[in-house]
Amino acid sequence: MRKVCILELLSAKMVKLFSSIRQAEMSSVVSSINSMPGELINILDKFNWFASCVTCRSVCGKVVHDQDKMIMLVKGVISLSTGFELADMFPSRKWLHNFNGLKFKLMKAHVKVDVLLENIINEHKENRANGKKGNGEFGGEDLIDVLLRVVESGEL
Repeated sequence: MRKVCILELLSAKMVKLFSSIRQAEMSSVVSSINSMPGELINILDKFNWFASCVTCRSVCGKVVHDQDKMIMLVKGVISLSTGFELADMFPSRKWLHNFNGLKFKLMKAHVKVDVLLENIINEHKENRANGKKGNGEFGGEDLIDVLLRVVESGEL
């Protein structure tokens, strides 16, 4: 996986292709800040949102219609999984996994994220089957295209 990331995703060509995404998202952040004159702005939230949007668009190749929902779901999963869980201290005690309902919340969020990602992957597969090169707005392969190509070629 490291080889795929370095050779395919972090190459100079790909970084250059993704520059338009970074510029568009930064423009969006700046216009958002400009639209709030005199208000307090949490700049950390703005830059976290910027990083999430750039990552999402780089992975999917374009702005997906559920991008905001997906970003919020992933943030929710991260916040759930970074908390303290007593069951992690005593994994053999199965009853502890249901003690505070964290496992249920994680599974519920997992299903929601899976549905969104499955739709995006299926769209990419359909486009590849129809001979469409690159699903992205920048015309090149995005992360999903690269991973699908690697899986099809059997490089892994």
